[in-house]
Amino acid sequence: MSASQFEAGTSIALLSSVTIAIPVSQERISPVLDAAVRLLLVIRRRGKEVERKEFVLSPLPPEGLARSVAELRVDVLLCAALSEPLLRALERRGVRVKPHLCGEVESVLRAFGCGRLTRQEFRMPGCWGPHLHSGCCRRRSVARNDKSSGEKTRTDTSA
Repeated sequence: MSASQFEAGTSIALLSSVTIAIPVSQERISPVLDAAVRLLLVIRRRGKEVERKEFVLSPLPPEGLARSVAELRVDVLLCAALSEPLLRALERRGVRVKPHLCGEVESVLRAFGCGRLTRQEFRMPGCWGPHLHSGCCRRRSVARNDKSSGEKTRTDTSA
């Protein structure tokens, strides 16, 4: 899968095999990967699930956690939030990370398989626009009319 297909949410049905990892908490995507306790691994071949395993994650620094995930041969990791060091460590090991996601695990898996993860219902609260790798949530500017000059200005509403 090319990077552009991945970012666009293209269906994985044409891939011969893909291993998806999702950090899980109470049957939903865990809020922060770095602190997750359970990791669900789903293997799909030709668009159909063929295997599912769950692993207990030990508390590890970013490099150790990334190494553990990569050793499971994960192709794609679907998650909510993660630290920048963990993101970089996973990417160095060839794991594609799809961050800023939320929802019930089964719904997210179905949406991923159909290329529909960009739908509003799967976005973390506060995320605007498409799920881009770094910082879709960091900045949001709003056009405003300046009443004194009549000109339009942009205001950064980031927290």
